[in-house]
Amino acid sequence: MKKVGFISLGCSKNLVDTEMMLGIMEKGGYQLTKDLNEAHIIIVNTCTFIDTAKEESIETILEAAQYKKTGKCEMLVAAGCLSQQFQGDLATEIPELDVLIGTNSWQHILEAVERAYEVGSQINRFDRIPCEHEELLPRKLVTPNYSAYVKIAEGCSNGCTFCYIPYVRGQMRSRPISSVVHEVKRLAATGVKEFNLIAQDLSYYGRDLKDGTTLTALLRELVKIDSIKWIRLFYLYPTYFDDALLSFIIKEEKICKYVDIPLQHISDSVLKRMHRKDTKESIRKLLKKLREARPRMTLRTTLMVGFPGETEENFEELCAFIKEVSFDDMGAFTYSPQEGTPAARMNDQIKEDIKEDRYHRLMSIQAKIAEENSRKLIGLETEALIEELVDNGDGIVAKGRTSFQAPEVDGNVYIENPGDLKPGDFCKVQIIDGYAYDLIANRIMDSE
Repeated sequence: MKKVGFISLGCSKNLVDTEMMLGIMEKGGYQLTKDLNEAHIIIVNTCTFIDTAKEESIETILEAAQYKKTGKCEMLVAAGCLSQQFQGDLATEIPELDVLIGTNSWQHILEAVERAYEVGSQINRFDRIPCEHEELLPRKLVTPNYSAYVKIAEGCSNGCTFCYIPYVRGQMRSRPISSVVHEVKRLAATGVKEFNLIAQDLSYYGRDLKDGTTLTALLRELVKIDSIKWIRLFYLYPTYFDDALLSFIIKEEKICKYVDIPLQHISDSVLKRMHRKDTKESIRKLLKKLREARPRMTLRTTLMVGFPGETEENFEELCAFIKEVSFDDMGAFTYSPQEGTPAARMNDQIKEDIKEDRYHRLMSIQAKIAEENSRKLIGLETEALIEELVDNGDGIVAKGRTSFQAPEVDGNVYIENPGDLKPGDFCKVQIIDGYAYDLIANRIMDSE
């Protein structure tokens, strides 16, 4: 039996595609392995969002190619966004590649691999059709068995001038509510308790179907599934974040009071050049509603510095904005021109040293804000999901997350008196200390 190893790069949406490919390969009779030295087939699912992601993808492919010399690798597969964008270049520049799979073709991974074995030459598969509904295909989770990402839409129709995603992923294509519910029920039946809903623009979900489908309508069906503990919403663009959605998030216990809202910037002139549909005024209006909501909402955002034409005044406006809003969590990145996008052709490109300086200044401000916000949580009683037990030098503590800490991107909570807790357990805790990214807590023991 041939073994398949994998490396998944980039976002959680990419990770879901990787899990689908692994499920297809396993169902086709291949054995999965985490040891790349033992893998006969290595699949690298690539990212192309920014320059550093491209570089990481290429370096990873080249590193994986070495297993043809040092391990058992017979076949190297490049899938995902980098393959889609640079299919011709990759095919010729990296001859070690045996299979290239595009973003709309991952469901054909098994037949592409077997065809490559059959003909003994490189196979390229780049389809222009939407993916089949995921509930029709097998899936092998690589996340912990209590947590899963569920991709409810593919592609994006926003047309931001800096983003290459629509070119490699296509326009927004929402899955029907019945499709998502089917998959969530299937995952819940295997023991998944935490569901992280993802899409390039989650709040736009359903509008492309033109049948009245909305994110709120989907959530109404998902909260009916008894075994679900947490539902977390990722990448809620502000444009379509309406009052009905906010009201439903507030009232439903299963929906985490956590809003990941990628704003990119606050300066009207920069937003306009980015072709964002929001303005400073509309963003402030939405954030005011979110901050006034009860129970309290945890706010996370992603911002970009160094976009073409961004002046020092624009940047200072952004700094003042994050101080004013006091985001609980924030990610940032420097703009990098993506070939073929409108922003790459704009005048007034910013020098790299200026971008880096602005990035570090912004993150320095946010680190202080995050620590202040964490310390305000001292005394809070909440619930935590345990992910692992670790030795901190003074003994065993439980490392986990609260409902307002998302996997991978946010900090953790460390519980100093874990008792008999194990990964996948939920428990009540009280926050006793807070730092820029992590929290310290004590477990609240149930009274007999």
